[in-house]
Amino acid sequence: MTAPENLAVPPTAHLSGDDQNAKKTVTGLLGDLRWQPAWIEDLGGITTARATEAMILAVAHLLCRHGFKPFAVSLAR
Repeated sequence: MTAPENLAVPPTAHLSGDDQNAKKTVTGLLGDLRWQPAWIEDLGGITTARATEAMILAVAHLLCRHGFKPFAVSLAR
């Protein structure tokens, strides 16, 4: 999260929430960490969070396969 430019493929941060000011704050914080605006995907309201939270289920398998190397989930467009 703190060095996204070190990854081979740009990461994607998925935002979900009903508070636009909170999303703006999170987007600003990500920008402070050198995240590009194109890497931030606003999925809409809080009901969309459930799907992205499920991505955590893959993390243990990825760590077992690749070890503790930096990685991120990316959205290919």
